[in-house]
Amino acid sequence: MPTSRKPTPTAAKHLKAASADPQGRLADSISSRVLSTLLNDGHAYRNDRDGYRLTAEDALATTAGPALITLEGRRAVLSGPQLYSLARHVAPDSRLAPNVTWQTANSLAELRLVEYRDATGRPRPTDGDNGRSGPVHYPFRTDLGRQVAELAPA
Repeated sequence: MPTSRKPTPTAAKHLKAASADPQGRLADSISSRVLSTLLNDGHAYRNDRDGYRLTAEDALATTAGPALITLEGRRAVLSGPQLYSLARHVAPDSRLAPNVTWQTANSLAELRLVEYRDATGRPRPTDGDNGRSGPVHYPFRTDLGRQVAELAPA
């Protein structure tokens, strides 16, 4: 049964990298010890060839597919301010509140939980700040960010 333990620094590094990956894949080079911890804590999973989620024991014994990060794993690496901004500082249109710092918005964007959009609503890679004019694109919570924010507290 998954626990609510915070990941170790090494495990958190792997989880952050997986969160930044478009498919949510953990690195193939992850040690079996760290992978075992992530699987047992509910922060990662592996599917069998038919797409069914394997138990932690079976996931360690197989190479059927990549290990993937769970919503719980994404949430486990968030700091208090990141989680609060993602869950509480969001307008009905999913835009983050103006009082969310650029550091927090950028870190959430790196984890694919927030995206920047221009005035027409098109996604942009950054806030567009060139160092002189300030940001011209604004952070919006992604659907993935909404799912992470709506998870029951661990």
